[in-house]
Amino acid sequence: MKTTQTSRAAVTGPETPSLEGMYAAIRAATRIPADWQVVVDAVVVGLSGKLPPADEVLREVPAQARQGSDRSQVLHVEPDGSFSVVALISRPGQATSVHDHTTWCAVAVVAGTEYEERFSLDESGQALLLTGTRTDQAGTVSGFAPPGDIHRVTSLGPSVGVSLHVYGTDLARIGNSVRRTYDLPIVEPYEIG
Repeated sequence: MKTTQTSRAAVTGPETPSLEGMYAAIRAATRIPADWQVVVDAVVVGLSGKLPPADEVLREVPAQARQGSDRSQVLHVEPDGSFSVVALISRPGQATSVHDHTTWCAVAVVAGTEYEERFSLDESGQALLLTGTRTDQAGTVSGFAPPGDIHRVTSLGPSVGVSLHVYGTDLARIGNSVRRTYDLPIVEPYEIG
C-alpha cells in the first residue's frame, strides 16, 4: 500500500486551524479531477499545518463518544458528496478490525498516538501478510488509496486518542467506508518461507 505522510508543520499567517479551515483545505485539494492516489496526496499536503485542536473536535461529538465508547462520529459530508470527515475517538488499546476501504482515505491524528499495521493477502487468499507498521503522533497526516489498503489501527498511550478520517465518498449515502473486514490468520514477516 502506498501511503503519503507529512508531519505537523508550523502554522503561518493569522489563521488559527479549525474544522472549517480543514474542510476548506480538503475542498481545494479535491476539486481537480485525478486518480485516487493523486487526490489523497493533495489532501495530505493540504491538511499539513491545518489540523484543528482536539478540544474543537471533541466539542462536535456527543459526550459518550468523548470517552471512546461510541467511536466513529461523522462531522461533515460535503454537499456534493465528494468527501466526508469522521472523528474516530479511541480508548487506550482499542483497535479497529482488519479492514479495507471503498475509497481513498486521509488520516490526521489530533490527539494521542496511533499504531497502524498494514497487510496484504497471501497468494491463497487464506492469510494476511504483515507488510509494514507505523506509529503516528498527534499532528501526523497520512493517506492511502485502494487497492492494497488493508490495515488495522490501534490507539496507544494512556489517554483517549482522536483522529480525523477523510474519505472520498458521501458517507451519508453509503453509511461507512469499510469495504471488507478480514478474520484471517496473520503471518509475521519472520514466519514466511
